[in-house]
Amino acid sequence: MIKKRANREESDGISLVEHADEAGGDYATIQTTPSFETRDGDTSRSWLQVEESSDDQVGLQVEDDEALPSRLQYKWSWLFMPRIPCVSSSNVPPPFFPLDKPIPWIMAIVMGLQHAIAMVGGIVTPALLLSGSNELRLSKEETRYLVSAGLIVSGIASLIQVHQLKVGRTGLVVGTGLISVAGTSFTFLPIARSTAAYMMQEDSPRACTLDSDCFLAWASEEGVSIPGVTNIGQCNTETGRCKFSGQEAYGAFLGTCMVCSLLEVFISIVPQKFLRKLFPQHVAGVCVLLIGVGLTGTGIKYWGGGAFCAEHFAKRKVTLVGVSIPGNVTKDYPSSSPCFPPDGRGPRSAAGACDPLVGALRHVCKYLPPHFDQASNVTRGDRTECETFMDLPGVPPSLPDPRASWVLCSGNGQVKLAYGSKEYVTLGMLVFAILVLTEIFGSPFIRNCQVAFALMVGFSIAGLSSYEQDGRQLRFVNLDGVSSAPPFTFLFSKVFPISIYLPSIFPLLICFVITSVESIGDISASAEASQVETQGPVFERRLQGGLLADGLSSLLACLLTSMPTTTMSQNNGVIAMSRCASRRAGYACGVCLILMGSFSKLAALVLAIPDCVLGGMTTFLFSNIILSGIKLIGAALVDRRTRFVVAIAVGVGVGVAISPAWATNALWVKDPHATQTWQLLRDTTILVISSPYCIGTSIALLLNLLLPRDAKTHNT
Repeated sequence: MIKKRANREESDGISLVEHADEAGGDYATIQTTPSFETRDGDTSRSWLQVEESSDDQVGLQVEDDEALPSRLQYKWSWLFMPRIPCVSSSNVPPPFFPLDKPIPWIMAIVMGLQHAIAMVGGIVTPALLLSGSNELRLSKEETRYLVSAGLIVSGIASLIQVHQLKVGRTGLVVGTGLISVAGTSFTFLPIARSTAAYMMQEDSPRACTLDSDCFLAWASEEGVSIPGVTNIGQCNTETGRCKFSGQEAYGAFLGTCMVCSLLEVFISIVPQKFLRKLFPQHVAGVCVLLIGVGLTGTGIKYWGGGAFCAEHFAKRKVTLVGVSIPGNVTKDYPSSSPCFPPDGRGPRSAAGACDPLVGALRHVCKYLPPHFDQASNVTRGDRTECETFMDLPGVPPSLPDPRASWVLCSGNGQVKLAYGSKEYVTLGMLVFAILVLTEIFGSPFIRNCQVAFALMVGFSIAGLSSYEQDGRQLRFVNLDGVSSAPPFTFLFSKVFPISIYLPSIFPLLICFVITSVESIGDISASAEASQVETQGPVFERRLQGGLLADGLSSLLACLLTSMPTTTMSQNNGVIAMSRCASRRAGYACGVCLILMGSFSKLAALVLAIPDCVLGGMTTFLFSNIILSGIKLIGAALVDRRTRFVVAIAVGVGVGVAISPAWATNALWVKDPHATQTWQLLRDTTILVISSPYCIGTSIALLLNLLLPRDAKTHNT
């Protein structure tokens, strides 16, 4: 008989009482996990009888972990065995490996790889979404670099969290000492997108005459950046200045995040009771919910073929600006405006409406002639404002069949179809089908990595699929970028000009507050899954170290050209299901992520994933963020006051997510003659109220502080 102090695990309905006759004698059924049950500040342990069935049953009394064998054989069949529904199984899980258990390194690598694969989808998605043709408009090489940098930085941040470091004699620590792996945070993605959208509409200090003068050129939908070719309209001919590039906008986002990350460093030394009082559970839940709502819409856009064609599949207003020419050539200006059809009428010199086409779209263009700028001795190009479709640059269509004017999505290999085509929707649906099948039949290992597994299988199916057009077989996956990618990637092989974008400061401060609150929950869940203290000074020390590591890792990530990081909550499920909380698995996870990011071929392979497949995966991923917010809110809806706060905050936040023009159209029109301070105030306000989670969180925070609390709580 073996008698050992242990705990009965309640998660997943699995008892830690293990019997060798059920396990088939594959491994020693020695329970090595301590139990911590805090009662009035004291730690007590429960006793558990564990039987060992062997031919020679020897009575053994084990009083502490040090007396246990140094190695325990892990039952790999349990980890990789698929489950069959409605069929009972005697496949008993292996013993739990506690925090400081020195497991074999082969086992640590397998467990660490499991954590790394579970994180990959969440780490690479922000870079893929942010660098696209509808956001930063970066080249494929820059996007590939951001994917690699995100993986490398996430590995470094995970190692910092797992390996707890003391900060001199301050009594502070950096890191939790648990498998609190860290990765790129989705919380910052909405603000990064808003920063890019606002900055890339503004003029930079760089002077220009032609689009080719803007050497940091916007890239095309195919990820090609050629000044004067792919960046049409980047040179503002009215002001003679280049508009900000995607590289400059991303650098401004990183610089602003560096400054704001110091707030989380400060929060790490603030008493947790004060933080929980100021930012209670329902406020954090509102923020998480609204982040998920906004991002899920992005996932659906990619599922249908791509974000750009999703937002520009219908006609819109477009401004066509002619090229600027040195000297005064206003009389003989070679206009390419659609207001000059080749019918012998000759050039126009007067401003006003023009009728270049007949049919349904008559009188839809307004023409402004070229003008001579004496100060620069340049003739500024003419302007034509038309209502047009995106796939016909320059000439408004007048076609009886609107399908001929659809915008074609370009992020799906060689196949270019209209948004929402059945081919795109079907490939995205396959990812959902794979997710369902892995949940039903998958082994613990596959279910831990089901997001990455579904993405890889969906990518493989898309790679085997083709679309026939005009007798040609077009592929949904284009691997040319993989063959042309260099073998390795190093940090700083691509750089971005660092600056600070003042309107983003307040929204980013909210981001870091929310990630702090989320990290407290993630660290608590990690401690519970690792079966260590969840109360008391040791646990408080872990919280402080985790928050400090989050803040410093975010600062380091931005310095290393990646987005801020935070703890990844899904990996707590990996700990619970794999039954391994050993730090060695955390170290292996960090090293695996760094190695993944160092190989450029892997990043190029990720970049080759069709938008429709990526959209199917991200829709599921982002919907889980919504559920996390609902879980936080649901646990806090205990009284009328809380429900009132949540109702108003969620109502406004979801409304802005559905109709963002409510905040960006005519609420506060931009005044070009306003002072710089007034313009900064306007931009900051619009950025806050147009971001669903920013305005929702701000409302929830203010109402929570201002509304009086009832003397007696009534659940009505």
